[in-house]
Amino acid sequence: MIAFDILLALHLIGLMMGAGGGFGSMITQREAATRSPEQAATLKSLGPAMVRFSAIGLVIMLATGFALVFVKYQSLGDLPLMFWIKMLFVTTLTLASILVHLTYAKIKAGDFSAASRLAILGPASGMSSLLAVIFAVFAFH
Repeated sequence: MIAFDILLALHLIGLMMGAGGGFGSMITQREAATRSPEQAATLKSLGPAMVRFSAIGLVIMLATGFALVFVKYQSLGDLPLMFWIKMLFVTTLTLASILVHLTYAKIKAGDFSAASRLAILGPASGMSSLLAVIFAVFAFH
């Protein structure tokens, strides 16, 4: 079915955007720790843009994911347990993403102590994303 294929392609594009932004942010933040203060400031300034890119991917995944379920299964009722475990990690990923955005807003407002939260939220996002993908494979393969 062409509609399903288009939705799946968009879903995978959202996954790529979400993961790409997340991994890019993680790498630049780690690299910033080894650089001079001027270079570190430049690298750290990329974080908010990567987080926005990643969040757009997450929104695309959420929208297309629900659409895929309804196109293929017509409801949420008969989905396997692995789907619901996946959704647990999608939920933690979504919450972590929201908290990252709120943290960057606090940093932008001058509360630089909020930056310490990123060391927890970044890995939480990454682990949630990884586990969501693993359980998606178990649910739909």
